[in-house]
Formats: sequence, C-alpha cells, structure tokens
Amino acid sequence: MDTAGSHIQSKFISDKFDMQAISSLSLFLYEKLLVVIAHAGENKDITATYTYSFQDQKTIQHLIETEAIFNAPNTVGKLYVHHQKFTLVPTSLFNPSQGARYLSFATEVNELEESVTYTGVSNNTIQILGMANKNLIDSLDKKLPELEITHGAAHVLGFFLTQTKDLLNQELFIHASPDCMYLAAFNEGELNLFNRFIITDEAAFLRYLFTFIQQMAFDRTHCKIRFFGNPEWLHTNMDNMELYFKNIHLITPTQNVSYLKGAESFMNTQLLEAFWQQKIVS
Repeated sequence: MDTAGSHIQSKFISDKFDMQAISSLSLFLYEKLLVVIAHAGENKDITATYTYSFQDQKTIQHLIETEAIFNAPNTVGKLYVHHQKFTLVPTSLFNPSQGARYLSFATEVNELEESVTYTGVSNNTIQILGMANKNLIDSLDKKLPELEITHGAAHVLGFFLTQTKDLLNQELFIHASPDCMYLAAFNEGELNLFNRFIITDEAAFLRYLFTFIQQMAFDRTHCKIRFFGNPEWLHTNMDNMELYFKNIHLITPTQNVSYLKGAESFMNTQLLEAFWQQKIVS
C-alpha cells in the first residue's frame, strides 16, 4: 500500500472559512490520529478542523508537505504530541539543562533522534517533560517557524487541574482517546498519581483502572470516577463499567473554545480539544 495515501480525513469547516484569515494552528498528534485546528480572528475562534487517521508515521511527513492547511499564510502554531515518553517534575526542583536526565528515569531517551520538551502547568508548579521527533520538528518548522511543541500530557493534566473544585476525598479522572487513556488520582483534593496507558482491549482498561485504585487504597464502590471521551475508544461502555464502579460518570468537558458557525460539528468527535484548549500562542 502507498503510505502517502494510507490515511482517512474528516473536515469540520465553518461557513465563513477563509484560508487567508487563519491566525494560528493547534495540532494534536496521537499514535494513529492527527488533529489540526485552525483559529481565526482576535478571539482565536475555531474556523476549521481536520482529523487524519493513519497507520504509518511516514504519512505525517506527507500530510505536512501536501495538505493545504499547512500552507496557510500564518506561521504560528502549537503542537501537542501524545505518547508514552513523558514525566512530571516539580518546578522547584527543575533545571532545564537536565531535561534528558529527568526523562531517562522514566523512559529511554535518544537525543540523536528526539528533542526534549517541557511545559509548566498548575500555575507553573509542575513541569511536564516529553520527547519530540526531530524529523517531525524540522518538517513542521518549514511551515510553522513559530511552532511551540509540548507533550500532550500538558493539555490533559492542565484540563484536569481546572476541574478540581469541590472534589470528593477519592476521585479518579479518565481522559480517553483512540486506544489510549490518561489516568489521574486525586486524594483529599491533591493530585497523587498521573499516567498514560495504551489500551488494546477492555481487560487492559480494567486492569490499569483497578491497579490505580489499589495503589491509592481507594474504595472501588464509592470513589468517584469522571470519564471524559468516548468509552468505545477504550473498548468498553458505560453499562460494563457500571458493573464494577458504582460512582462513575460520563462527563462532557467544560467548554472554553468558540466556533464560527459550521465548525462546531467537531464537538461530535468527543475529543477533549474540541471543547477545551490551553492558551493559544499569539
């Protein structure tokens, strides 16, 4: 199969879409999914979105080179790269020059092929470190020379930490996306655990969730679980989850983005970025 053609594209475009009016792009790269969001105007309204499903990383290079959205006149963007290579470091202990060292305690680091990224969340009290492929960065830099790059965990944890008002003593947050999830555990209102897992079937989903609950010594029948996203992405459904967890809730994320008419259909994807985004680079 031709790798360059092995992708599926979906578009959600406003009635007033104008390629020349695009002021910035937000990109979200998952293992098999690339989401591109075009913003326009002073309010950074979402004017168009593109979602690409792919099977090979080489396809990403082809998309960047050929898709019209990457040839818009703007030069500003923000890329969130979702993968397993990340770690959290308290800002009070963080030294930017030691980024690769911090990451080496959590994952394998190849500085010849990857660059270290770091982003502050929770009023800059936590640094999220990740890796970004240098070839990918080089390709995007030709299109968006003012691109900011961060690990996708910064987007997810940043959102979770905006939802912590009036937490119960024992709460779990789940962020679902195709075949992977982020899990966060809050005890007495404080973040205690945060991690990301690849989910191949429902058994894997339940195994990681039970492990988190056990690590936190939570009461499975009473701890509150907030589920964001489509359960089918994790090969499960609410009926099955309610067999094991009595206080689980499927929640629509708080919305802090605005759409031009027509593009709002993107919210039907149930992706977090369709509802909530961090401050856009300007």
